[in-house]
Amino acid sequence: MTISGILDDAFRIYRRLFWRAVVVAGLVFAVVGLGEAFASRRTTSLVTLVSLLLSLIGGLLVQGALVTAVNDLYANRPAAPTRELYDRTRERLGTLLGASLVYGFGVVLGIVLLIVPGLIAIARWALIVPLIVIERRGWRDSFSRSNQLVTGQTGRVLVLVVIANLITALVSLGISALFSFFPNFVTVWVGSALAGALTVPYQAMVLTVLYYRLSSAAA
Repeated sequence: MTISGILDDAFRIYRRLFWRAVVVAGLVFAVVGLGEAFASRRTTSLVTLVSLLLSLIGGLLVQGALVTAVNDLYANRPAAPTRELYDRTRERLGTLLGASLVYGFGVVLGIVLLIVPGLIAIARWALIVPLIVIERRGWRDSFSRSNQLVTGQTGRVLVLVVIANLITALVSLGISALFSFFPNFVTVWVGSALAGALTVPYQAMVLTVLYYRLSSAAA
């Protein structure tokens, strides 16, 4: 497993599925971005909470749908309609949400305590979304299986995740800067929606390619 190889494969798939991925992500992040725009205008606790929930659930729905699309590609199945990708992901959304909350709590706790445990958790639990969506595992089993697959490759996986996040963060900042001269509401809404539509698919594809590399090596 090489970091450059996974990034290259993910980008190749990203280009191949570009328009489908942008539609799948864009429809969701248009709503998520609207919530963030309202939150920037009215910074009440309720509005902020709703915006955060929309962002979390929307992000998971998009990741799950795109992992499903990449899985279909690997399995040589015909491309599923966007609605079907959402429907297949919604079946696993509760598990994805629970796993995401546990993941976030575990990583934050690890970083607060000693930093290193948090970084290890980021790497060891990197595959929970593909495992929940592709292998239909429960949230506890997905953590255990992800830890098992990543063991022995923790350092490389951590570097891979960091690089993928840096790439998407830089692209998101660049997109947001393009709309900085618009009114704040429009800047937040359009900038967030477009950034999510273009960057989240690549993250999902990196993790899906990583899943296939590690699971095939473990077979």
